[in-house]
Amino acid sequence: MSMTCALAFQASGVAQEADEAAASQDEEAAMDTVFVTGTRAVAATKTLTPLTEVPQSISVITDDEFRERAAVDLQDVYRYSAGVAPAQSVDSRGDFVNARGFEAAQYLDGLKRMPDFIYGARLENYTLERAEVLRGPSSVLYGAGGPGGVLNGASKTPKFEYGGEAGVVVGTDSRLQFQGDITGPLTDQLAGRLVVLARDGETQWGTPDDRVLINPSLTWAPGPDTEITLIGLYQEDQNGSLGYVPLSKSINAGSEAEKVDFNFYQGEPGFNGMDTTYTSGSLLVTHKFAPNITFRSASRYSDMDSDYKEIYGDFSDGVTPFADPEETLLQREFYVNDEQSEVINTDNNVLVELTTGAFEHEVLVGVDYIWFDQSKAEGFSCDGFEGLFGCYVGGSPPPIDIYNPQPGGDIDYGYTNFLEYNSSQLGFYAQDQITYNDWLHVLLGVRHDTAESERNGVDELDQDQVSFRGGVIADVTETLSPYFSYSESFLPVPGGDFFGNPFEPRTARQYEVGAKWEPQSGMLFTLALFDIEESNYVSQDPENIQNFLQGGEVGSQGVELEAVIRMPEDFDFMASYSYTEAEVLSSSQSLAEGDRIADIPEHLASVWTTKSFQLDNGWTLRAGGGVRYIGDKIDTAQAFVTPSVTLVDAMVSASYGNWLVSVNSSNLLNEKYYATCGLSSAPYGYCVAAKDRTVLASVTRRF
Repeated sequence: MSMTCALAFQASGVAQEADEAAASQDEEAAMDTVFVTGTRAVAATKTLTPLTEVPQSISVITDDEFRERAAVDLQDVYRYSAGVAPAQSVDSRGDFVNARGFEAAQYLDGLKRMPDFIYGARLENYTLERAEVLRGPSSVLYGAGGPGGVLNGASKTPKFEYGGEAGVVVGTDSRLQFQGDITGPLTDQLAGRLVVLARDGETQWGTPDDRVLINPSLTWAPGPDTEITLIGLYQEDQNGSLGYVPLSKSINAGSEAEKVDFNFYQGEPGFNGMDTTYTSGSLLVTHKFAPNITFRSASRYSDMDSDYKEIYGDFSDGVTPFADPEETLLQREFYVNDEQSEVINTDNNVLVELTTGAFEHEVLVGVDYIWFDQSKAEGFSCDGFEGLFGCYVGGSPPPIDIYNPQPGGDIDYGYTNFLEYNSSQLGFYAQDQITYNDWLHVLLGVRHDTAESERNGVDELDQDQVSFRGGVIADVTETLSPYFSYSESFLPVPGGDFFGNPFEPRTARQYEVGAKWEPQSGMLFTLALFDIEESNYVSQDPENIQNFLQGGEVGSQGVELEAVIRMPEDFDFMASYSYTEAEVLSSSQSLAEGDRIADIPEHLASVWTTKSFQLDNGWTLRAGGGVRYIGDKIDTAQAFVTPSVTLVDAMVSASYGNWLVSVNSSNLLNEKYYATCGLSSAPYGYCVAAKDRTVLASVTRRF
């Protein structure tokens, strides 16, 4: 297929340009996170680089913007970012965010949080100073990952100036939350920070949404050339699980009388849910050996236990989900999953800055490693998964009346599938940022990865991959910088097909072209065109449910436009638009050329603006709002389209001295819509309700 491009018009992280001394201090303190200070970022290069010198698309969202937009979970943070499609439902298993048509990998402080999909341990927004999205394949610096890009959260770390806050938040879904954040110097060389949070709440389905979190950190700066930060985290969650409604009794109902309640819940309140305990320790180190040689290191150990139980509607292929001719009793099955996981990862690099004639070089050489170990016990009711896995023969949960759901009592369940899984990946990378006469910037990078894994003591994966990256951006005027880049991604695929043939790594490449325009300080507009193709795609064998097939190609092309304007007197404006054409490029046994990739909206658009007003009596009033448009999506079977939706968000706050009172809302008009719908057996299928209105009122005392 010939390469076509997409267009992105984006702005991110715009603020006043720091002077050279401040930029130097920020570079010394910066770790290999996606970090923005003024108009500089670390996201794409792991070096503190002006955004107008980075040939790739980046967006940055601050913690103040989290609060103003009523972002409850990490996926909510990216709702106003061009080309990014977060899940609209509340799923306790994790945060699910797509960028440019593919799932984006999640990082914290430059380290991948989870090497594989693991139930639970969702990142708490209150522990973050900012969040970023680096779009497109990024394997050269960040290792294994898909074509969507990198989501990174930057942890709150200690400051050598005293400050903090304490507050209470109340809101919809019976939310009552206490939170606090305090930081300051302990000695001349040591600073500390403590972030705490306690929440009692519910989901829209009435299941628990509770959390207790303690997040202490220490920073030791023994001299101007060294900084060491240690971050601890303890998080205990009690959550529910998703709610599913029959397609024929919701969006496809023949009449209003046939429709079930929007927040109908098919589960058992005393059974469905997930309890998670997560602990981690991170070590961030920066040391300058010389003015032009800097060493940076980030390492983290994490441990998690999660106990997940779910009862769901039986929407199996070829089977009616109802147990009676009147279609009022929904048949149900159960799934249980008890996991214990450990992750160790580390990233270490050395930056050497040198000059050769008219050329300035920033040469980065690094190595990273990630180790993952998991013990899992699963259980399935036989009617739901018979023939696919071992199943529990005790029987299925009783049907539930969709119009008058009543708790069904104790559920008989058991564990039948047991897994011991271990994986590791070692990567070496090198990069050179070349600047010619302060106007031409070239970026070159290469990486080699080795990935291994075993399942229940049997080797199942041993894969090597070399990834490349290159780009150029030129300052053709003082305000306009067009660019072009090429990047690759590498995603190991454990296991093999039904006949024992091992899977190959999924690999992808991206071409991106664009321009970044900064007409004045406080304004940035970015325009880009991208084209992505991924090979060795893995999909279900339509003729053998026990088999998965590898083959064919999928791709994504689209248009992204984003603008951020930050003006004097606290006026902020953001607008974005994206068009993403994500489809099958080459047919395989289970994919048809031209099919849309499931659950990816083609069109996304948003506008967000806020303004502060100084009142005569010492009060400051701030008000704002936004509108989001989410285009339609198709299901995996290419048979049902989930309709588009337009949502309204709003905020208002008042501050006086150190006090802040605010009311923030997402989906203000309480639009009742579905995050995704699909046919599993015509005319039957299911929908997942999207998040309804969220209103959060808070009182905060800052000091």
